[in-house]
Amino acid sequence: MSLQHSLLLALRSMAAMGLAMAIVFLVNTAGGWLAAALGFPGGSTRLAWDLGCVFVAGLLATRVLVRLAPCAPRRHALALLLLMLAVSVAAVIRLGAEFPVWFSTGLLFCVPVQVAVGVRWALHGEHVKPRELRVETERTPPAS
Repeated sequence: MSLQHSLLLALRSMAAMGLAMAIVFLVNTAGGWLAAALGFPGGSTRLAWDLGCVFVAGLLATRVLVRLAPCAPRRHALALLLLMLAVSVAAVIRLGAEFPVWFSTGLLFCVPVQVAVGVRWALHGEHVKPRELRVETERTPPAS
């Protein structure tokens, strides 16, 4: 593989990851705007809505990342998983006891689920088909 090809793969990988992060931001922002427009009150209802938006954002980001990954889509998904899990852990530690335990737990546990479902959704139907069984026919020995 040439250096030019390797650089192109690296740039495409970074672009796919950047787009995935932009999707997370945009979906969460749109969810916040929609909650305000629908007049959701604060408290548990709003937190449940926000947790749902986080899940949908990660799911869509994973799907887009895996579909756009120039190679090794599952490794790209693993990188996204580790990044989102680190951000979620940092958020839970930073916010501490300000939020209910169910929200913090949901925030941490939804990351692996959203990535797993996103990968499955992105790769749906793209599995390698098993080889067809070949029936060996009788061969006639070569004429001597």
